[in-house]
Amino acid sequence: MQPDRPLDYYINRLFKQLDMAEFASEVEVQRAYRYLSGDLIYKLTSLFRYRDGNLTLRFAAAALKHEMMLRRESLRLKLNEQLRGNVVKQIKIL
Repeated sequence: MQPDRPLDYYINRLFKQLDMAEFASEVEVQRAYRYLSGDLIYKLTSLFRYRDGNLTLRFAAAALKHEMMLRRESLRLKLNEQLRGNVVKQIKIL
């Protein structure tokens, strides 16, 4: 272990070795989504699923669903900025 490398480097290496990289990515995307959307919108999100660059969200309130449909490209760009890469390629709102 080299002291100049951050701990998350080793955690990500372990996830890749255990073939859990997709799980790690989903957790990172969910954490970034919660940070960007805030606690209230996060609590009103009834489904959160991330697979292969596709983020699927379902909302409990119809008005919120409509608002998020209008803002999904903005959300995608902000998520990718937060995650420092092109991680989320598409957002589907159900």
